[in-house]
Amino acid sequence: MLDSDIVDAPSINEDSYDGLVSLIAASQGVLSLLIASCKPGDFQTQIINRYEAELAANIPCYRVVLNQKEPSLRAALEQLVKDCPELKESHASAAITVTGTDALMEFVSQADSNHRSELSRFFGYLQWTREGLREFPFPIVLWVTPNILSRLSLEAPDFWSWRSGVFRFVSPAVPETGVVNTTGDISLLIEPDRRQSLPLDELLEQVENLEKQAMETPALATIYNRVANTYANRVKTRQAQDYSQEIDRAIHFFDKSLALQEKLNLPQAQSDTLLQLGDIYRDLGFWERVFEPYQQSLEIARNLKDRLREAAALGRLGDIYQQYPQGDRASNLEEAIAFYTAALAVYTREAFPKNWADTQNNLAIAYTYRIRGERADNLEMAIAYFTAALTVYTRDAFPENWAATQNNLAIAYTYRIRGERADNLEMAIAFYTAALTVYTRDTFPENWAATQNNLGEAYRNRIRGEKAENIELAIAFYTGTLSLRTREAFPEKWAMTQNNLALAYSDRIRGDKAQNIENAIASYTDALSVLTRDAFPEKWAMTQNNLGEAYRNRIRGDKAENIEVAIAFYTGALTVRTREAFPEKWAETQNNLATAYINRIRGEKAENIELAIGYFTAALTVLTREAFPEKWAMTQNNLATAYRNRIRGEKAENIELAIASYTAALSVRTREAFPEKWAMTQNNLAIAYSDRIRGDKAENIEMAIAFYTAALSVLTRDAFPQDWALTQNNLGVAYSDRIRGEKAENIELAIASYTAALTVRTREAFPEKWAMTQNNLANAYLYRIRGEKAENIEVAIASYTAALSVLTRDAFPEYWAQTQNNLGEAYRKRIRGDKAENIERAKMCYENALTVRTLEAFPQEYTETLFNLGNLERSNQ
Repeated sequence: MLDSDIVDAPSINEDSYDGLVSLIAASQGVLSLLIASCKPGDFQTQIINRYEAELAANIPCYRVVLNQKEPSLRAALEQLVKDCPELKESHASAAITVTGTDALMEFVSQADSNHRSELSRFFGYLQWTREGLREFPFPIVLWVTPNILSRLSLEAPDFWSWRSGVFRFVSPAVPETGVVNTTGDISLLIEPDRRQSLPLDELLEQVENLEKQAMETPALATIYNRVANTYANRVKTRQAQDYSQEIDRAIHFFDKSLALQEKLNLPQAQSDTLLQLGDIYRDLGFWERVFEPYQQSLEIARNLKDRLREAAALGRLGDIYQQYPQGDRASNLEEAIAFYTAALAVYTREAFPKNWADTQNNLAIAYTYRIRGERADNLEMAIAYFTAALTVYTRDAFPENWAATQNNLAIAYTYRIRGERADNLEMAIAFYTAALTVYTRDTFPENWAATQNNLGEAYRNRIRGEKAENIELAIAFYTGTLSLRTREAFPEKWAMTQNNLALAYSDRIRGDKAQNIENAIASYTDALSVLTRDAFPEKWAMTQNNLGEAYRNRIRGDKAENIEVAIAFYTGALTVRTREAFPEKWAETQNNLATAYINRIRGEKAENIELAIGYFTAALTVLTREAFPEKWAMTQNNLATAYRNRIRGEKAENIELAIASYTAALSVRTREAFPEKWAMTQNNLAIAYSDRIRGDKAENIEMAIAFYTAALSVLTRDAFPQDWALTQNNLGVAYSDRIRGEKAENIELAIASYTAALTVRTREAFPEKWAMTQNNLANAYLYRIRGEKAENIEVAIASYTAALSVLTRDAFPEYWAQTQNNLGEAYRKRIRGDKAENIERAKMCYENALTVRTLEAFPQEYTETLFNLGNLERSNQ
């Protein structure tokens, strides 16, 4: 990432050195005032020694030290010419280096207060000396300190106006003992080449001076590169005054550099410049142009048998195929893996540890998202490559790289299939937390935000710890992320975090459930304002899928309509999530669509369930136990529920199929690995045994009670109030149907369970579930043995009537009909009230039920109600 407060000293020094040497070479035979700035010391001496050695073959080099008492540049040069008479010869060549300004005193003693300081005299001489310097037709390099440079334009403006170039050098920092210089340039995933350069106006000044001299040198091509990169960086960092114009200028200067390198026969430089040009195209999103320069660079490197440049080009091609948003994603990742692997033939750990680690990291990323091959194997490869990179990326030596790889390794563990899911998520949380010791909000705000978002995901999916608390932590991390990821600054990332926040609200246990789902819907809808189908088809499809889930579980609004909306969203998602392009995501949406059809109110119930079974079965063609054990188990559980509720086919066989699928799901959903999901499948298996036709009925119900009781060992009221209430309700049903034990006691246990469920299932919070439990409670009171019979029936009638205030014919026709049937039974058995009136009410209830319970739609239920109506008529005769 570019940061204007970070000085990339090596890059600036090379820029300055290239420009300085080029202008010295281009200025023979004319006066050229070159001002070089550096802190005095060994580094300055090294630079002077370096350029003198480079020039010595063609240009004699001379040095002059200013006289401290009389610091006149002209006087020092006159003395040099006097001592070196060869400088008086016509067409003499020379490069003159002038030092000594660092020793000039800026202050005068009190006794000397009538005199000017040495430094002020130096500025004075400079201001009135330019005409006198015409007799020295040489490039003159005047070395000054940064402080003196900052004052030159003010203290000696006439001299300053004659300068041919200014060249700044930054002395490398010498770290204190035990302190590591952490300044570096890192990307979250892939480390591109980034260089901070001299100010644009100074680079353009160097170009102008060299072009005036018509000196077509390698250094000029290098400066063209610097100018091009500077324009490109201005565009990327939103500093450009005219976006389009500055992109064109960047490309223009790269083209000039490549043309000059071609003319001068500099293939190595061409290879490097082509890589830089490709980088610019990549960074600016010009995907259609990016491959050609990289391929050309690779071809040049291979022709030269230059393995290092070949490896650099291979690495870039790996990067671009990994990032390329077009074409077949699976094929692109295979290309990336091939290029990275080829680069590692050159980038060995021993010879190029940093390049090796970079490539290990990038190769790991490719395997993390690889589509081909076994997903489990790919993630193990990714973890191995990330771990290898960390043998070089230590926190002390490469803190940013270390933090980025910690984050990436956490992502791999989040997705990991092998090993215990709970352990993998704990590892992910630990890696994200480690990354945040480097990625602070102040120093790396964007990376901090990304890791906060990722940590939120880990806590949202966490298995260990209290589920409710984990989700609250997830919401806190997402909310923190959004304090930086605003819609204006980071629209795509803002939308993704909105999507994640919505998922957390969907799963939230604390707070009002209905409101949580509304919050989720609002966040998903916000996300879709950015994640459009045209701009982000894959993410659009993901959010469509998630919004479908929210509407399927929605409490507010019309239930039947909510499910229809959910089906529409799932169907929309599948226009992008095809089996060919995104097999895993296709399967997930198939599973969700199937669940919506199971719960569908509109349409024919039997047909809806058949569609659900078809979708679940399709999902299992991708979600195999070997490749996706957790998702396979989820789909097995859901398929079992579809078979348990199936209308078509033989009922007994359907329930056996359900039991088989639930049992299969429990081979993955163990109590240790997935306690909540284990408990839910225990609950479902109990329902299947309650409904079982084959086997001994009494034993089946005992099995059901055992499964419900086991589920409640995890699904406590405090940790999972809604699931606890569901299981209490179901346990009540099992006790109501129990054969073994004392009947009267079983009904009391049922009433206790229903009553407990209603402490959570209130009419305000969960109206539909409240109504269902009211119906069940009414059934228990209707057949209660203990207590006064007449009073029990009155309680039953009250509960049935209460249930019907929610279970209306329009909203829940099947449940309405069932409750009407039950209410008819209560009126038929009623002791209190007028007998004839009770019979009329019972008859009306049965007849109401039969408007839904037709022979065609619900033959078994139709027969039951018809039988009840017959009993009523017989008892009335």
